[in-house]
Amino acid sequence: MSQASQARPDHVPPGLVRDFDHVFGAEFGRDPFAAFRACRGDRVFWSPHHGGYWVLTTLADIREALQRPADFSNWPTGIPAHVSRRERMVPLELDPPDHTAYRRVLAPMFAPKAVAARNAAIGDTCEQLIDALAPKGRCDFIAEFAQPFPTTIFTNMLGLPAEESDRFVGWNNVLLHSHADPDARRRAGDEINGYLRELIEQRRAEPRDDLTSALLDCEVDGRPLRPDEVQNITFMLFVAGLDTVTAALSFCFRYLAEHPADRARLVADPGLVPSAVEELLRVHAFINPARTVTADLEFAGVRMRAGDRVLVSTALASNDPAEFEDPLEVRLDRSGNRHLAFGAGPHRCAGSHLARDEMATAVREWHRRIPDYAVPDGQEVTVHAGGAMGIDRLELVWAG
Repeated sequence: MSQASQARPDHVPPGLVRDFDHVFGAEFGRDPFAAFRACRGDRVFWSPHHGGYWVLTTLADIREALQRPADFSNWPTGIPAHVSRRERMVPLELDPPDHTAYRRVLAPMFAPKAVAARNAAIGDTCEQLIDALAPKGRCDFIAEFAQPFPTTIFTNMLGLPAEESDRFVGWNNVLLHSHADPDARRRAGDEINGYLRELIEQRRAEPRDDLTSALLDCEVDGRPLRPDEVQNITFMLFVAGLDTVTAALSFCFRYLAEHPADRARLVADPGLVPSAVEELLRVHAFINPARTVTADLEFAGVRMRAGDRVLVSTALASNDPAEFEDPLEVRLDRSGNRHLAFGAGPHRCAGSHLARDEMATAVREWHRRIPDYAVPDGQEVTVHAGGAMGIDRLELVWAG
């Protein structure tokens, strides 16, 4: 067991304790989806790692917990809990009714109409990156496409300078994935906050056509957002916007590189892309959020106490055999695909429309220009696990 394990609490039955560590477990670094599948059996079990936490294993229970914020609070987010912030991220770590007012502020900025207005910029960015890569015949897919594509889009939306994208990605990688070095995570959080503080002051003096300026002009509960609230919200957007689509693209393109028949279907029928994106998000749901029990209760057949942490993994939910026929089979035309890759309840991902658009654009345009590609023989693909999983490096080769 990890050094962060603890003794079993009295209210946890001995038979429900498992040596399960979704952050540092070796099996999660090799194939986290197989590791999650291997833990099925009990409806719920207890992990002694990271202070101890319950793990729900069914989509029905996970969806219900996500839809009951009064019983399962989103504060603090993550297992282990993020250590880089002294206050809650708004609105991510607020629960209704406080969460609702701030969510209303963000909703129009990421609504389908707002995303549609950015379609041309999303398409242009994607095409420019692929045009530069296509003649080379190979690339580090993460560093040369999966990171710069969504990062360029999102930094532009927030009003961050595109030339500093590498710096932003570096901060975010440390903040989200350096679980073994909490001091480094704190420093990264402090540096991000310092940068955003200066950006907000600049936008207060000279507003521009970006989300930061728009937030400074927004109201919540009939009053203007304070600068510290704007900073808190932009921090949350920064953390979420610079990592999630990169992770989704990494898993999606690794699968397609290793499955030429499915890749050929997308090349032959681009109209299949939207449903293919949904299916690949389902199979590779990579966010593992956490909730905190607010009061003693019974749930999923066990007694939980106030303060208990609960893992509500989208990977487990979206591959539940009770909910999906042949869940391990990738069906690019799967219908009725009610996966939980974007979560559920009041904290369902606000940027889901943008993420879907970026994913569909990437899959469609890449296969239009580079239809036949593969992972080179002998390449070891490693994965970072934890709250937000993703591939560290993915080399692809094709005929240039």
